[in-house]
Amino acid sequence: MKSDIVALILAAGKSTRMGTSKSLLEWHGELLVNYQINALIKSGCKEIYLVIGHNGDKIRSKISNSKVKIINNPNYESGKSSSIIKGMKSLDKSTENLIIVGVDQPRPIWFYEKIIKFHNKSSSVISSPISNKKRGHPLIIRKSFFDEILQISNYKNGLKDLFRKNDDLVKTFEINSEWTHLDLNDKESFERSLKLNLEDE
Repeated sequence: MKSDIVALILAAGKSTRMGTSKSLLEWHGELLVNYQINALIKSGCKEIYLVIGHNGDKIRSKISNSKVKIINNPNYESGKSSSIIKGMKSLDKSTENLIIVGVDQPRPIWFYEKIIKFHNKSSSVISSPISNKKRGHPLIIRKSFFDEILQISNYKNGLKDLFRKNDDLVKTFEINSEWTHLDLNDKESFERSLKLNLEDE
């Protein structure tokens, strides 16, 4: 089911703790970056923007979908906020809703579908999944908040501080699942994620 939601995948970091580029890791049968692209398309996202930086040429050469809009962030070493800003400034002016996804925070298609459906049916400015009273990822943001996001570099802890300041605008949708907080920070979390079933809700 198509929606008006556009996806921004962040894949510019150096993956220091992992020791290798996360985007190019084999994950459930395909490269992680291609899994994310394909899962978001199948979940109904109408466009995909991918921000690359470290190892950018190699990642670009492995992208299997020619319709993905690839953005290079030469300042990727300054942190994730720079990639968010670079990506958002590249969005088509008609973009109304944006789902921000770290390449290292993969979710099953059903998970993306649930948070997208929640956002589409609610009046939420910012939508977030939640489990065990703790917010997770990904986040979906309405256009009315885009200008605030572009000020993210003014906040020490990026999105975390920005959303804390605007807590009243965040609506949460409960998804009690291991997937809600999954983050492939290191080899241990990556190996653990390979044992998860993409079909299990």
